[in-house]
Parts: sequence; structure tokens; C-alpha cells
Amino acid sequence: MKREIIGHVVLAGVVCTLCFLVVLQTVSARNLTTLDQLDLLVDIRHELVDSYVTEPDQKKMVEAAVRGMVGSLEDPYTVYLTPEDLKPFERSIRGTFSGIGAEIDIHEDRLRIITPLEDSPAWKSGVMPGDIVLEINGEDTKGINVNDAVSKLTGEAGTDVTIKVRHLTGDEQTITITRAVIEVDTVRGYRNDANQHTDYMLDKANGVAYIRLTQFSDRSMNEMADAIQKIKESGAKALILDLRFDPGGLLSAAVGISDMFLTEGKRIVSVQGRTVTEQTYESTNKTLLPDLPVVLLANEASASAAEILAGALTDNGRAHMVGTRTFGKGSVQQVKMLQSGQGALKITNAYYYIPSGRKIHRVEDAQTWGVDPTDGSYVPLDAKQIELMLNTRRDASINKLFEDGAGNPLPVTPEFLTETYKDPQLAAALKAALGKLADGAYPSVGLQNEQQLLIASRRANLERQREFFRERLADIDVAMAKLDAGELVDDITGVDDAAAE
Repeated sequence: MKREIIGHVVLAGVVCTLCFLVVLQTVSARNLTTLDQLDLLVDIRHELVDSYVTEPDQKKMVEAAVRGMVGSLEDPYTVYLTPEDLKPFERSIRGTFSGIGAEIDIHEDRLRIITPLEDSPAWKSGVMPGDIVLEINGEDTKGINVNDAVSKLTGEAGTDVTIKVRHLTGDEQTITITRAVIEVDTVRGYRNDANQHTDYMLDKANGVAYIRLTQFSDRSMNEMADAIQKIKESGAKALILDLRFDPGGLLSAAVGISDMFLTEGKRIVSVQGRTVTEQTYESTNKTLLPDLPVVLLANEASASAAEILAGALTDNGRAHMVGTRTFGKGSVQQVKMLQSGQGALKITNAYYYIPSGRKIHRVEDAQTWGVDPTDGSYVPLDAKQIELMLNTRRDASINKLFEDGAGNPLPVTPEFLTETYKDPQLAAALKAALGKLADGAYPSVGLQNEQQLLIASRRANLERQREFFRERLADIDVAMAKLDAGELVDDITGVDDAAAE
């Protein structure tokens, strides 16, 4: 974003006159083609304004053409912002807005919840990672763009918004959420003690600490530094760093927290784009935890800055990663005000690359993206397991799970985490940490990556097909209801082809 990356324009002189002429001719040819295409837009507009049966709204026509041009990129993060859109957008990037507290994107022409922020109104209301938002206040979200969705979901604190969601399990639910100013602690332990102090020592007997990072905000670096100091004072021998369901946040926070774990001179992340000078971030001599064994937990809802941290620690051999492949949101956006004064363009102009050179961002038909678990530590959860785990974590009486009848803390073991806390991934991470402390090497605590990633890819394809048929079925139900009411409707596009396939 503009505060995170500064573009540089490099002007190269042309020495050879012949080369200059060839380049000039090539550019002229390209410009002629572009002008011809623009003439098409002008011709179409002229004919519609001149001959359409009713007088068209020319402002709407131009705006639709602009949105169509931007939409052709098939990038949900590149959007045109009208002058009316700019005010709520500016409030959101300053962090002074109120809303439901969820990271969203557009998936298969529908609004999707990447993950709700922990302790946000969305989280407390039962919104799940991966939920498809079918309606907002009774309005169908099909074809909605991210900016319009943000506008509908944000609003004054204390006001309600009702959404209809389809969970990954296929169940549909209507949820009313009371908006609030989103300010939550970003660094957490595994529970709060009797005095409501954060307890970071998950397995006190073996010295295994636990830190969960829920997002990357302006406060996260100070909160993480404080947590690291507390686990050092507690005599921690290993750390589980949990980035699951972390939607990301500030690049500066991702770089700063990575720096706390890496010795000087290690690459953290690089930013590269077609018109952007490559920028590389490296660790400094400000390491706070240079050698404590780290088991990093991440999953398919770990995105953006969380992926930068995961990539920096795993690629530099600083952490052993348990879980599943991360989300794949690693693009850089810059807001450019239009010279005409008619709004702005939020445009993707670069991608993030982890130290190995792998691009974080998931693009069409990509085979790799994000960050993968360490081989042998792939631990997937299905939709029911995720729902059970999150509902257990949401429970207001969660502390009672960790205490006996007298309020004394119970020993935390992998079996306890699986059976009582309903978190097999955290159980696997604890097994990995205990194995490292016992034998000096991380044991295999999950499945091999290659086969599981292939399974996950094929499962994702099937889920997309299932979602397609669910959407078509809903369209068919609406069409049949109209026919029953005596209204003639058109055939549902794509249904016959899909059925034949």
C-alpha cells in the first residue's frame, strides 16, 4: 500500500538512433490499436445515446464501462472507487471505522468470509472462516464487489446488519450482527488465569509456551515483544506460534515481528512488480528470540502478513510449520487518485515473495501459492472439525476446560487438546515441540505434503463445482416459483451444459 511501498520511476536513455526509431514505431502501432479500441467504445456510446428506446443514464454507462474494464483483470483487489466510495474507504484504512470485523474477498462471484477477527462482532455471532455471504440485509450478494460489500457491512457502532451465510458444511444460517468499533488484542495466550492475566505457558511441565497472533496492527509489535519477554521470564524451552485464522494486516508489523525471531541479515520478504522497483526487507540485529525452538501453526485462513511471517520463519529454517497451506493473499495495492477528479483506482501493482522466491499470491491455475507446512506435518481439518474447534474456543467458559473442580490448572497434553479442546492441529504442534525437546529433532506429526496437497487441490475443485450447482439450484427454485405464479421466465444459463458435463 502507499505507506508500505514507494514506487520509483527509472528513465533509461536510448543511445542508438536506430533502436529509438524501432521502439517509436512499435509504440505508435500499439497506440493506434488502442485508439481503435477506444473508438469502439465511443461508437457504442454514441449509438446508444442516439437511438436507444429511452434516454440512457450516461453517467451510469461510463461507470459500467470502467468497472467492466477493471473487472476484466479478474482481480478482486483492484477496484474503481467513485467519489462517493472514497469517504468510507479512507475511514477504513485509517482504522476509525466500525463494522462486523471480518476479512472478506470475492470468490466465484460471491462475497466470502476469509476469517472473522477473534472477539469481533462477527466472531461472537458465529460467522465461520470460508462462509459464503448470500445476502446482506435481504439483498442478494451475487455479483457484488468488495467495495460495495464493505460499504454495506460497515456502519455506526451499535447498529445491526443481517447476513445470510452458507457454511462450508453446506448449512445456511441467517445471522444478525451488531456493529462495533474493531479494537481487539492481537497477541494472546492459550487462556487467561484467575486474575485475567494472559497465560502463555501451555505445557508448564515441559516448558512449552503458546502465543496466538490474531492480526497485524499498529500495536502488534509491542504486544509480541511483551509476550516474548514474559515467556523468557517463565523459562520457556519451546514456543508454539499460532497464525491460524489470522487475516494479516500491516507489512511493517509482519517485518518487525519476523525480525524478532531471525538473526541479522536474513531475507524476510521481497516486493516485486512490473512497474515497481524490487524492494527487499531483511532482518536486523534486534533479534529477541534467536534460538528457542519454534513450531508455527498456520492454515487455509492464514493470509497476507501472516503468510509473510510464516514464509520468513520457515524458509530461513527458524520454524517448523504444522497445519495446512496458507490462503494465498500476497498482493500489494496502491490507491491512485484519477487526474479527472472522478474518484480513484485501488490497483494491484506488486506481489510479495518469500525468501525462497515463491510468490505468496494465488493466481488463476497456479499450482503453488502461500506457504506449505513442513513435509510430514500436514494436518488438515474438515469443515465440521473447524466448526467444533472454533465453537469450543468461543465458549465463554473456556477456562473451565483447563481447570479441575478446585480451579487448579490441569496438565495440557496432546490427548487433552484433541479430546477436550477439540484442536487436533494444536495437539500435533505440541507433539512436534515435545519431540524436538526430547530428541533434538522434530518428529513427523502429520501427513506427507505432496499427496495431501493434491488431495486438497482436487477437493477444492469439487467444492467449486458443488458451489456452482448450489447456486444454480437456488436460481432454479426462484424461477420455478415465478412460473408457479404465472410469470414467464428465461432458462437458467449454464444449467443444461453443467448437467450434461
